[in-house]
Amino acid sequence: MPLLSAAVVLVGVLCLFDLVLTLGVVRRLRDHTERLSAMLTAPEDTALAKPGDDVKPFTTTTVDGEAISDADFTDPTLVAVFSPDCPACETQVAPFVDYARTFPGGAERTVVVIASETAGGRYRREVDGLGRIVTEAELQGPVQKALNTRGYPAFFVVVDGRVAQSSHAVADLPQHQAV
Repeated sequence: MPLLSAAVVLVGVLCLFDLVLTLGVVRRLRDHTERLSAMLTAPEDTALAKPGDDVKPFTTTTVDGEAISDADFTDPTLVAVFSPDCPACETQVAPFVDYARTFPGGAERTVVVIASETAGGRYRREVDGLGRIVTEAELQGPVQKALNTRGYPAFFVVVDGRVAQSSHAVADLPQHQAV
């Protein structure tokens, strides 16, 4: 009988220990779920400059050696930022090409930033001739910092040194008349 009582007590202690561990795991999972939810529901406008924001001062050089700066953004200027590692960029590059071809001012008023310190690969081939191309380190380049870009793809229409429109989708940019 004492052996049976000891076995019951041991099973009870093990069950209690298991219950404490399970409650700890559940608590930890809830904490992680809350953190993930907060990250996924962060306002999208924190990932890029909002309409009305000034373009921060910057100076950079295109892949062709042309110097550009925030002072060049007086007339309406289309700016796109792509990253070679971005799956969403894959779906937005074709609509961007169509949009840029009809943007008022053409290639002179279009800047394409490829967030890659290499030559830009496929994106460079697809956007070649659409505007001035800049390659920058991911999330570290002067144009990306000037436009508060922290996510890809990013599209901006800048007028008089201010963001007129910004989005992660070309479809959200203002419609314009073909040139």
